[in-house]
Amino acid sequence: MAGPGYTFIEGINELVEAVGEFPMSGATKPSGGGDTASIYYLAERHIDRWNTRVQHQGWPENTDFSVEYLPSGANHEVVLASNVLKIRAAGPSDGRMLVLRVDTADINTPKVWDATQASFDVGDDPIYLDRVVELAFENCTPELQDVILAEAKASFQLVRQGNMQMDAALSADSDRAGMRAARSSGEAVQPFNAKPIVPQQRRTPQQ
Repeated sequence: MAGPGYTFIEGINELVEAVGEFPMSGATKPSGGGDTASIYYLAERHIDRWNTRVQHQGWPENTDFSVEYLPSGANHEVVLASNVLKIRAAGPSDGRMLVLRVDTADINTPKVWDATQASFDVGDDPIYLDRVVELAFENCTPELQDVILAEAKASFQLVRQGNMQMDAALSADSDRAGMRAARSSGEAVQPFNAKPIVPQQRRTPQQ
């Protein structure tokens, strides 16, 4: 079910309109209708990629703090859900080097990796993690959707047209969206993504 912001189709139309194409009709994603060749499908894939990239930074709406995990099995492993993008040790586990790593020997399963011990074995005791999870685009807040779409539009235009003047304008829009979006704050925890990245000097056609 969609949240309070844009639908995915509205997101697709923002991307294609940024490169001078007509908006798509209907309410079905191109991939859902078997379309894998149109510009609308390419825009869909672009939003999917940027949805993951932007959410990976960690935002108030997709970050959970100090979540308890119980190791299981003889090897004391912690298996993570497929939508977990990033973790770090928290609470009683703070100070441990616990990171996300895919276990290629176990059907590419994402697990907690103890980098200090170089092992998926995290011990008998419960561990505590701050985690960033990926939400469906339509379930994001309008502010986070704005950041995702602004980044996606700038990238999509650059790939499809390479218009440097348009790139500068869309990149400025992306910076503004990032400045408006809420960040995690609080004295008890250190958020992943506490403040916007300072905009860097834009590229010029000569660079």
